[in-house]
Amino acid sequence: MIGIEQQGFIVPDPSRSSRKINWRSRASCRGTIVLSLNSRQQVVVYESLLELMCILLISSRGDLADVWDQPEPIRFTLPDGSHHEHTFDYRVTLTDGLRYAVAIKPIHHVEKYDFDLKLGYICAALPDAFADEVILMSEADFTRAQALNAQRYYEFTKKPDTDADDHIVRVAYEQHEPTVLEDLIAKSRLGGRGFRAGFRAIIEGKLKPLSHGKIGLQTMVSSEVPI
Repeated sequence: MIGIEQQGFIVPDPSRSSRKINWRSRASCRGTIVLSLNSRQQVVVYESLLELMCILLISSRGDLADVWDQPEPIRFTLPDGSHHEHTFDYRVTLTDGLRYAVAIKPIHHVEKYDFDLKLGYICAALPDAFADEVILMSEADFTRAQALNAQRYYEFTKKPDTDADDHIVRVAYEQHEPTVLEDLIAKSRLGGRGFRAGFRAIIEGKLKPLSHGKIGLQTMVSSEVPI
């Protein structure tokens, strides 16, 4: 679907959630987020802060082509013969065409209720046309720094700045040794634009961080990645 333009604003594609979300909850954070997918934008829903963090991490990959939030439920049968339904949190499609059904659960839920075992029965009932693989995500799969980096990257991609992005990478390749992001920004003379451009370059793989953790002004970067 192509976004409709209204008074210069491109209206994002609506959520495709298969079920109605109860927006009022004292136990979890619920809402919507607009993701940029190639040349379009799409609204997706989340029903917890964990779901929000996970979809931001997934979208920071750079090869996300489509997100189906709360897709149609999958019917499956347990060994005792009881019949059930499971709704994946997201089905994501990458630019290479691969489709992943994503289940997101807190690690304590996975361990307490043997959800990974249950997911095996769900996978066995998964139609071939629905997804190529199934992914289970919890807070144990990423660090707080990775989540913060993904959140900041999302904010920094709301307003593209291709000139700054190209310039910061060119300046990086003029350096003969690794340098901290703060010095790279000073050499680029881009000011605040330089930090956002450098941040995007790191997440997108155009610059290589030489340390793990939260990306900041003192992050050491290298221009080893070929242009």
